Amino acid sequence: MDWSVKIVPAANPTPSAPAAFQPDLMNSQPGDPLYVQDDDIVTWNNTTDDTHWPWPTDANFKPVAQDPVTKDPVTMDLKLSDPIEPNMSSRPSYNVLKPDGGTIYYCCWLHQEERGTIVVSAIPSTTASTT
Repeated sequence: MDWSVKIVPAANPTPSAPAAFQPDLMNSQPGDPLYVQDDDIVTWNNTTDDTHWPWPTDANFKPVAQDPVTKDPVTMDLKLSDPIEPNMSSRPSYNVLKPDGGTIYYCCWLHQEERGTIVVSAIPSTTASTT
C-alpha cells in the first residue's frame, strides 16, 4: 500500500513548529498517527510555504544522529525523505521496514517541535501446524 502524510499549516504556529503532520485520510487531524503495515510506502506532501524534512527520532522525539540517516537507502537505513520544498512531495519514498511492528517516531529536522508517528502492524506469524 502507498500512504501519504500532508504537511499542513499548524493551528497555532510557532517558529519551531509552523506546521503539523496529518495523515492524508478522510477525517484525520493534524497530529494523528498514520497506521501502516511492514513494506508499505509512505510519502509526505508539503502544503506549506516552508521547507520541511521528516527525520527519524527516538520515542522521546530526540532526532537520531545524522550519519546513519544519510547512508545509502539500499542498506535499510533510517532515512525518511530528502528535504521537501514548499508545495512539493517527498523524494525518495519511504519504504516501511519493521516486520515486528511498532511505532516509528519522527520530527521535522528544520522545525523539531513538528512531530509525527507511524504505527506499524506486526506481520502475523505464518507457521504451519501439522497434525
